[in-house]
Amino acid sequence: MKYPKQLHLPGAVFGCLLMLLFAACSQKDKEMKDASPAADVETMTEYLVSQGFDGQQIVFEKDRVIIEQDIIMTMPELEKRVADWQEEKAGGVQTEQRRHTSLISNSYNSNVRIYIDPGVPTAWRTAVQGAVNNWNSISGTRLGMSITTSQSNAHCVVFMGYQNANWVARAYLPSGGLPGVSVEINGYYNSLSASYKLFTITHEFGHTVGFHHTNQTSGIHIPGTPTSDPNSVMNSFILPWAGFTSGDVLATQIIYPL
Repeated sequence: MKYPKQLHLPGAVFGCLLMLLFAACSQKDKEMKDASPAADVETMTEYLVSQGFDGQQIVFEKDRVIIEQDIIMTMPELEKRVADWQEEKAGGVQTEQRRHTSLISNSYNSNVRIYIDPGVPTAWRTAVQGAVNNWNSISGTRLGMSITTSQSNAHCVVFMGYQNANWVARAYLPSGGLPGVSVEINGYYNSLSASYKLFTITHEFGHTVGFHHTNQTSGIHIPGTPTSDPNSVMNSFILPWAGFTSGDVLATQIIYPL
């Protein structure tokens, strides 16, 4: 199959037409079920929209919420963020506190340990190792990653899923000072080229360490970085891997300085 020059991570249809895009995040195809969160769905949605997320790209499930199709947040984490937000509106907590919870603490950020489930095919395993090498190649930052053979010793687990849907991979954001707990790869897209696979996993690891999409409005803008960076690895379109942009490097150096 011939792939287009640009593949969309968060929201397009996969197919054989030249202009079709791939979603590297979750398809908005599930409704919230059996959930009774402390904060109601309307309030949680209001909070997420206040943070710049698109209200039409928020999917509630039983114990988590999927945002912008490849960002996953647990329900307890979202409830805590909503509570902090409500307190802030009342004059309490500052925004810096909420931003900090989206990053990894110094106790873990110099060696984010990643475990690859045995069910992950060789081609994707190669992409995972390449993505680890990519993030480790950025100089002037304390952020580091390694692959561990012990799941019990890992911060983040990479595993396979399968769904005939328009998402290629999806990941959790950091929580409680720890990296995002997992990256799920959709086996439906196993035919992607090695270059697209590498871009995809590098992108998803970016989410696990706290980055949002550069071409969307969610998250807090990192001062000193470009407001437009179309070739960023955190852009929501899959590209053939061509290295980090200067904006990617600068952003990493700013949020995880030496």
